[in-house]
Amino acid sequence: MENPFDILVYLDDTLVKNLASLVLTGYIETITLTKAVDRAIEAGMKEGDKIESTNQGSLTRIEREGFKDRNQFDSNNNLEHHHYDKNIGARRFVHEEQKIQTTFTTFVLNGNLMSYFNEHNELHRKEVDDIENDNVEVGDLIELEGTITSSGVLSFVETLMNLIEIFGCDYLNELTKECNGKMKFEMIQKMLTYLKSILNCNNTQDLIMKVGNGRAVLTINKNYFMNNTCNVFDKINCHCKVIGKVIKTCKEEEDDISLLRKTGQEKFYENCFEMCKPLLECLKKNGIMIPECPDLRINKSGIQIMPLNIYM
Repeated sequence: MENPFDILVYLDDTLVKNLASLVLTGYIETITLTKAVDRAIEAGMKEGDKIESTNQGSLTRIEREGFKDRNQFDSNNNLEHHHYDKNIGARRFVHEEQKIQTTFTTFVLNGNLMSYFNEHNELHRKEVDDIENDNVEVGDLIELEGTITSSGVLSFVETLMNLIEIFGCDYLNELTKECNGKMKFEMIQKMLTYLKSILNCNNTQDLIMKVGNGRAVLTINKNYFMNNTCNVFDKINCHCKVIGKVIKTCKEEEDDISLLRKTGQEKFYENCFEMCKPLLECLKKNGIMIPECPDLRINKSGIQIMPLNIYM
């Protein structure tokens, strides 16, 4: 039964987006709505009257002997003008602009992706027996539970470098002069420094998860942990659930998973560590504690997973 209170502590942003583009709608959407409305009403009225009146009259009398003339002239001119002007105007302008996009956060994409895998039976839940009996195929998308351990090559290298720095190469060489080793601690220190830079390249790292008597190698990127201020090993020795893609198994005798594969020269560095063992054992006999070297190869009941999610 699914636990609704599983805490997501790791999410591979790139893998989730890549898978989402294959099986989901794969689009980004944002909604932006812009609306502008302009209204204008104009009205005008003009009314006027004009009246003009002109009267003119004249009377002329002329009397002459034997004649009598009389002239009368009347003139009347009336002008009336009336005007009425009315003007009403209205104007309305509406401009609407709508842009639709949908933006999904990685968390939403991840949730949709998990729902899709469950609905289509693409996610295979594996138990301890499946790992111990190599009942896993390369390419499977699986859900697996186990315990992440502190075992790893990088932590071993860093601890050994710190030990050499604390005691100093000269002192350690003096302690181990009776050992017939061909390597000196100056050489070991330089090799470890270079090896650490390779193992830290691109911020990726192998975590070893114990699943019963089997082991799962989780190839993680430290940038994708939810809280980057915490150390990766803050989350070790806790029961966790991993969802990821199987990229390698150890079903055949010749199959193995090398924890030094990132160097491209696994055999070379394995031989170097073998040459260091007599010196480290000599230190141990002289009362100096040494870090435990992990298994550099997993060749039985082991798988390599590229995690999408890690829950606690």
